[in-house]
Amino acid sequence: MGPSSQQAGWRQNLIALCLLALLVFVLHGSALHANWRWDDGTHLFNTTQYTPWSVFLNPEVTRAASGNQFAPWNLFIYQLNSALFGMAPQAFYLHHLLSLALAAWALYLLLRQWLQPWRALLAPALLVAGVPAFHMAQQLMVGHYLDGLAFACLALWAQLRALERRQWRWAWLAAVLYLVSTLCKEVYVPWIALALFMPLGAATAPMPWLQRWRYALPALAVALGYAAVRVLVFSGAGGYQPSTLTGWHDVPGVLGAMARMLSQGLVGPGLLGLLATALCAACALAHLATQPPQARLKALAAFAAAITVVGFPLLFVARPGLDWQLHARLLWVPWAALCVLWCLPWPQRLARWHALALLVFIAAAGQQAWVQRQHDRPIEAMFDAHYGFALQPPAGQVLLPVQFNTPGYMAAVAMSALAARERMEPGRAHAHPALLHRWPADAGERARIRVWQEGCQCLAPLDTLPPAQQQAALHAQLDDQAIAAPLRQPLPYIANDWGGAIDAITTEGGVVHVRGWTPTLGAGRKLFLTGFAGVPPVTLEGVQRPDVASAHGRADMQDAGFHATLRFASPEAAQAAAASLCAVVAGQLPGQEHHFLMLPIEGGTRCQNALMPARTRPL
Repeated sequence: MGPSSQQAGWRQNLIALCLLALLVFVLHGSALHANWRWDDGTHLFNTTQYTPWSVFLNPEVTRAASGNQFAPWNLFIYQLNSALFGMAPQAFYLHHLLSLALAAWALYLLLRQWLQPWRALLAPALLVAGVPAFHMAQQLMVGHYLDGLAFACLALWAQLRALERRQWRWAWLAAVLYLVSTLCKEVYVPWIALALFMPLGAATAPMPWLQRWRYALPALAVALGYAAVRVLVFSGAGGYQPSTLTGWHDVPGVLGAMARMLSQGLVGPGLLGLLATALCAACALAHLATQPPQARLKALAAFAAAITVVGFPLLFVARPGLDWQLHARLLWVPWAALCVLWCLPWPQRLARWHALALLVFIAAAGQQAWVQRQHDRPIEAMFDAHYGFALQPPAGQVLLPVQFNTPGYMAAVAMSALAARERMEPGRAHAHPALLHRWPADAGERARIRVWQEGCQCLAPLDTLPPAQQQAALHAQLDDQAIAAPLRQPLPYIANDWGGAIDAITTEGGVVHVRGWTPTLGAGRKLFLTGFAGVPPVTLEGVQRPDVASAHGRADMQDAGFHATLRFASPEAAQAAAASLCAVVAGQLPGQEHHFLMLPIEGGTRCQNALMPARTRPL
């Protein structure tokens, strides 16, 4: 390739980057007006706890950064952004959208090894216009998915360079890029299959399988090393939740759930979605028809590698009843695979049919993307409002946090952002929001309370709701709740500190009684019980503890005591649970609103391994 052709190639690449960036900002530019959302507050707080290098080099911090996935890059992005931009969410979102554009461009660069520019541009254009992109562009906490795709595509691009030029330096570069992609998100670990089975580029001379696989040895070494470190960091292969795939008997149900999630999540249910799904299968067959008979075996191997990349990670998360709209990020890699599928050539005689089928696919995917946006907008507005109240509390108003995702979650993440800002800006005074912790005594107090309302998608006065809805909102916040959390052993990091106490755990047949007290203001205790198998029925009663109120000098802690009852199927199950039980409560006292607190058991430290590790960043 001469200098002029190289110059033209890079000019085309630059044009593609500009077009993809323009498309990203046209479709997703509204994210630049967003506030913090979802886990942003927790990640921001953790940036003030841990140094960037400890996230990668300290196994305890690595595990704490993302307890159910091996993804240290996620917290690193927040650390980088907070170092550059402080607490300015708009700058974070600008970086986030640029990451989306760069991920799409990396996919374009990879596809250019086989396809003409216009055809190679089709896949990344579809990528940024699908359900996962519309969902993920509005969530900072999934930025590592975007960076991971960029690094994974560049790793394959470098691998092709190694094969084309027979140079080991490109193979080592591919291994480094692949390593970074795996540190971004575990869904990119199976991409090693693509490095082994992807077709050679147009400029690459044919070579035997074993000879080309030699250049994949550095990446294979990374994959093996990753597996060893992953098991070491997590003391096994699992994360927060037990896997839905526990044996061969689960395979049909998991595969059925996966098929529904992919089809309905990406192109929607109904006739149009079914037609689009069928056309995807026809697209794969049509591309195989373009291959000469002697090359079809290699093409089938490449398809099998792609199916492995798409399907393997989903085997451990797909389950009947999964709300894929809340977890559309899980569809990111499958969507990228479908986008690549539609840019592959068909036989010339079917070119018009390809265009028609593509239009049907785009129509189905576009309609589903619109459905996803309607689903996401109220949730995004809800987070924007709660974070906004926590960081800029209106004078004289009291926030009644909505109970979303997990009891106590919304208050914890919003107050974590406030705690992070206080640490980042120690010389400034920061107003603290008033959170609701007691029943309003009169109409005047009700008028001061702000609660999330779906109708206006805003925080509105509690007394503007119908009486029944007012009571329901108050009960959701102020009623005690006990939740049995099915977390696998060893427990992930689920608590920030010790607080309260469990005074006694006793069994009576198949019933476990847990008695103690929590550092709460008496109302709205959210208690999580975990460390045992199954999800037993749980009841919770408040108990008067004047001794606790006296010790803390707070009369509003009279009801700090509790009696929780868990009912198991057998005395043996109850006794096993009593021996391994741990309890965590959402913090309420001033300065603890962003914490989940572990209750020590009879003065012991049985559950201390579930506490977040000590901070590595100096005060």
